Amino acid sequence: MKKHRKNNFSSCLLELGNIVASLTFSILYALVFLVIYSPYSETAWFGVAKSEKYLLTATFVVASILFLILSRILMYFVSKQYVKMTYLKYSLWLLGEIILIGAFHAFLSMVYVKVSGYTTFFIVIKSIMITLLALGVPYIVSAMWVTIKDMRNTLLVTDTKNIASDGEAIAQDIDLINIADNKGVLKLSVKLENLYYIKAEDNYTIVYYSRNGMLNRYMIRCKIQTIEDTFRDTPLMRCHRTYIVNTQKIKVLRYENDGFYMDFDFEGIDPIPVSKTYSDSVVKRFSGDISKKI
Repeated sequence: MKKHRKNNFSSCLLELGNIVASLTFSILYALVFLVIYSPYSETAWFGVAKSEKYLLTATFVVASILFLILSRILMYFVSKQYVKMTYLKYSLWLLGEIILIGAFHAFLSMVYVKVSGYTTFFIVIKSIMITLLALGVPYIVSAMWVTIKDMRNTLLVTDTKNIASDGEAIAQDIDLINIADNKGVLKLSVKLENLYYIKAEDNYTIVYYSRNGMLNRYMIRCKIQTIEDTFRDTPLMRCHRTYIVNTQKIKVLRYENDGFYMDFDFEGIDPIPVSKTYSDSVVKRFSGDISKKI
């Protein structure tokens, strides 16, 4: 059986609030950096003090800001719908922004400023390197700030013995699932026999459980990854990037043309999909449960 690698990417980097804060800081830093340092001089930068170059400078700045905004909007939707973001993919995306802005600056320098005495290669490389200094530093600083802030607010998920762990979870029999928010405040306690599944919504999770014969839901600000890590090797199992299910409540595991699906023993709950990443571990879990019963 193939083992899927744990993705430790901090999804807080893709929260809209953090994207806006990071982008705002990066743009302000870059503008201050370019005004104070003026590293390109006459070879690759447009002197804002010269009236004939002011419009060109303003065009470059506005176009770059619009490009960064559109890039982050695209990143947000792509990561939510199509691509499972990793630190490598995130870094390559930011590097791509830097290269494209640097190349755009080099193009304007060669076409409109008419820089002489320098090769095209030199102008392009210098533009990209200075753009790296202008944007790379705030990119790194803002990413570290967001990640550290998220680590400090890491959800404390505990079992009935109130053992919280951000490391390897301890396998044990549990009757009660206690879930706290990202500040460590207990928000929900639900019996395992009443819990059906947990769904991720950005940095929130929605817990679905039964009460008095009715299906209820409760939203908590926490990360599904922490719940998976804490309750690993228990009946709670990750089957999809957005779902954790209580395997004790699964009635049928079936295979369709587009993959496996789980049906619950509660009428009204839609089938939960099993992604290819988790299909091997899910099949292994249910095969093991069957063999134990036999």
